[in-house]
Amino acid sequence: MEINFLVMLIIIPLVVSIINFILPRNLQKLFTLAGIGYSIYIVYILYTQKAESASFFGSIILSVDKLGLLTLSFIQLLSFIILIFSLKGLDKEIEREYFILYPLTVAFCNGVILSINSISFMIFWGLSGLTLYLLGLLGKTSDTPKTIKKTFILIGGSDAFLIMGFVLLAYLNPTINWSLNNSQLPLNSLSAYISFFFLLIAAFTKAGGFPFHTWVPDFSKDAPVESAAFLPASLDKFLGIFLLAKIVTGYFNIDFSINLIIISLGALTVITAVMMAMNQHNGKKLLGYHAVSQVGYMIMGVGSGNVLAFAGGLFHMINHTIYKSCLFLSFGSVEKKTGTSELDDLGGLGKKMPVTFTCSLIAAFSISGIPPFNGFFSKWMIYQGLFNQVKEISSLEKILLLICIILALFGSALTLASFMKFIHAVYLGKRISTFDKITEAPFNQLFSNSILAFLCISFGLLSLQIPLSIFIYPALTEMNLIIPDFIGLYNPTLILFLFGIAFIVGISFFLFSPKIRYDNVYLGGSLPEEKFRIAGTEFYNEIRNMKPLKSIYDWADKKYFDLYEVGTKGTFKLSDLFQKAHPGQLQLYLLYVVAGLLIFLLLI
Repeated sequence: MEINFLVMLIIIPLVVSIINFILPRNLQKLFTLAGIGYSIYIVYILYTQKAESASFFGSIILSVDKLGLLTLSFIQLLSFIILIFSLKGLDKEIEREYFILYPLTVAFCNGVILSINSISFMIFWGLSGLTLYLLGLLGKTSDTPKTIKKTFILIGGSDAFLIMGFVLLAYLNPTINWSLNNSQLPLNSLSAYISFFFLLIAAFTKAGGFPFHTWVPDFSKDAPVESAAFLPASLDKFLGIFLLAKIVTGYFNIDFSINLIIISLGALTVITAVMMAMNQHNGKKLLGYHAVSQVGYMIMGVGSGNVLAFAGGLFHMINHTIYKSCLFLSFGSVEKKTGTSELDDLGGLGKKMPVTFTCSLIAAFSISGIPPFNGFFSKWMIYQGLFNQVKEISSLEKILLLICIILALFGSALTLASFMKFIHAVYLGKRISTFDKITEAPFNQLFSNSILAFLCISFGLLSLQIPLSIFIYPALTEMNLIIPDFIGLYNPTLILFLFGIAFIVGISFFLFSPKIRYDNVYLGGSLPEEKFRIAGTEFYNEIRNMKPLKSIYDWADKKYFDLYEVGTKGTFKLSDLFQKAHPGQLQLYLLYVVAGLLIFLLLI
């Protein structure tokens, strides 16, 4: 019976998807909700039992450890919450396709986490990329086809690296027989390094790590907001970071020089993405860049080689999916009400959508690392673990590691600055008259966002009691890692109390201090036109023109840092060269044949 539960985590959402082909829309929604809800129950059952496995044709294909259970738990939970948001407000034209693809995606993601055989892992990994492509195609913007093609090529290309990496891993360690059960292959040959970095590319691309991240902001902008919250903000982060954790702790035995490379890539992911986010005028694309930036912290923690930072990286993976889903869905409610995701066209919606505003504000505090919200605690763990590493390494490594830590800290400050812009642009400032009749989001959307905002608070206040003790520490224990001690004292209840006192003092000062009379701004005796209002997007315009940042932003606008665009242009140029080499002259083709034969004869 226990073995069946592993299979059922794949079969149930798969069956739901198939049956949804013939069900009417309302029954599709209820059936999908029931299927994902039952998957949550199955994961709970698995937590109460000993780890089991499922075999096919004599080979163990499916199994689950504590790290897998951690990931499965939040895949089901986030899928359920986002599904509730999708029940009302989704574009009617895409509802049927969405509720067919949604459980199918959950099934494939569950298959990835449960696979202990590299062949089944590759199959489910590739299928999850296919549903990413199909869910993205449901977008309605003019750039959607181009964006989804880019996503498909990058994700598909990384799948090729995944396959080559696993093939090399099986070749170098034939005793494992395609099993992924902690091979601990040492990096003592060129082939081992190639296998390691090929798998690393697959993990980075899926999670959205630098320099394979460029599909995430574009997908976030051009896909439906439900798809953006579901995949690049949530499930793809789980899959990418899960694979990274397996690479550095199970598949390979690596030294700190490799850890430092991973940490450096994580720091670059943080700083490059947050700098790009500062310059965005589209809300969904801004959130997409922040989804990339936060992956950098996960990469730094999980790839650090330090247990405390590793635990912090896993915790940040959980926290990110919570607050980033909340940000995407809250902004999705705004987009559905206003019909736009352009920040320049928004503003002053806080009074019209107070619950949505509150949820978005809490999530913004969380992603910015403000205590006592959940984003602070996981970043704090990562920083502590990285500082612990400084004591044990050479002088040059210390310098490089400290630079990475400084970049990450600076990235946190810029994240706060960026969300000051975002919150002001959407909810504060002056509202344009077009949106005077805007109303609050539907109940199902408010419910989903409120649950996510509540988790941002509770996972911050009860970090040790719930996420760490229940989910993360058991995974560390199973991996024979000693549960780390913290440096210094962190009391979230005390911090909340102090914040509460400061809030009460501030409100009291506002209520009882002498009032300042506010009036409209006039231009020559007339009220200014709406085009003269100050939008939140104007906050950091000077950064765009600062040297040397101006040159870097200009290069980014020209797609010099986009591997897809660079590769596409290179392919076209190579194609032009081949075209020029084939002018249609028979004599030239005969010369090519003779030259080829001569080279072949010389080689043999």
